[in-house]
Amino acid sequence: MSVFKRNKITDIPSVLYKYAVIAVLKPRESVREEIHTSFDSPALQLRRGKNMSRKMSSSAFVHCAATLLLLVAFSFLRVLSILPRTRSIVIKMMDLISVVPLPKEMYWNSLFNWEMLKSVRNSIHLELQKTARKDHTAPDPLLISLNGESQSRLLSFCKGSRPLVVNFCSWTCPVFRARVGEFLNVVQEFSDVADFLSIYVEEAHPTDGWAFENNVEISTHKTLEDRCQAAKLMQDSVQFNCPIMIDTMENEANNAYAGLPIRLYVIKNKKVKFAGLAGPTFYDPQNVRQWLKEYKVEFMKTGRHRA
Repeated sequence: MSVFKRNKITDIPSVLYKYAVIAVLKPRESVREEIHTSFDSPALQLRRGKNMSRKMSSSAFVHCAATLLLLVAFSFLRVLSILPRTRSIVIKMMDLISVVPLPKEMYWNSLFNWEMLKSVRNSIHLELQKTARKDHTAPDPLLISLNGESQSRLLSFCKGSRPLVVNFCSWTCPVFRARVGEFLNVVQEFSDVADFLSIYVEEAHPTDGWAFENNVEISTHKTLEDRCQAAKLMQDSVQFNCPIMIDTMENEANNAYAGLPIRLYVIKNKKVKFAGLAGPTFYDPQNVRQWLKEYKVEFMKTGRHRA
């Protein structure tokens, strides 16, 4: 039986096309387009329709191609994981991806299954669609407080010209749990010249998704209360020395910054000055530490820091 037994592979292009259509539309180009264009000339409406069609077709093609390549790669790697002589290659590959040592038993039974493919495909989609770019204006998504009772914009945590380090996190990511101490050490070391914020996003390995064995058990967030409870579990497990906020159930922050599963950014003067690559492989608090170290040296030289 195929590892993709719960889904028809042949359905992927059509489903992904519909998904891509929704993802690439801008507010003016939404399904309520007729409201915005009711006073436009027929020629302008036709031209806009053609532009939308090209944009949707191009995006859909990219996502379909990415999914098909993933299917081929997953099928090949699945075969390697089954064959005794090549199984060690897959284990070494996973060690490289996770960076920190993970017990084989934790991930082996879920390798290259449908849930893993959907998770990886979702990460690729987020990367392609994110609006956060280095040296560009930082997106300002809505965030929710840990108790779920108040809302704030991300950039409201910026204080003057002080850098704001943004840490996207998910407690079901074992790499984040292994490296969170490094991040908190950076917070302690540079809190005199920078501010820090952790944003809790959707789960990396929910029990009803790409689940790991012997992992923290949190299911996919179905309500804002679920997400707040997951973040509180993280807070109760580790003493955070920086504010924790929650991404909205529309995943505004995650969509803008592609923060899933874990990722680091530095924002200064409302611009993205450091954009870490996607975790878990490239989640490295030491890179942020180096950036802050260089910033602090420059700050001490010039003395031009405005709180």
